[in-house]
Amino acid sequence: MDLTGVITGSIAIVSLFVGLPGIVLHFIYKSKKNKTEMIKQQKELLEIQLEKEKIHLRLLEEENRTYDKIINEK
Repeated sequence: MDLTGVITGSIAIVSLFVGLPGIVLHFIYKSKKNKTEMIKQQKELLEIQLEKEKIHLRLLEEENRTYDKIINEK
């Protein structure tokens, strides 16, 4: 075996045991990061929808008070 073959073989082995797992772990990290970001956005959306419903309930309560006043005046 000449020196070029040994170097090429060494590079192939290092790539196999270091580079490949690094690439795989990078994709796993990215997918988890994307999932986490999506969950945060869903949480924010649900909080906004909850706030919207609270406001809607306050409006209905106010409308109810108005109708109660009208009924009590008669």
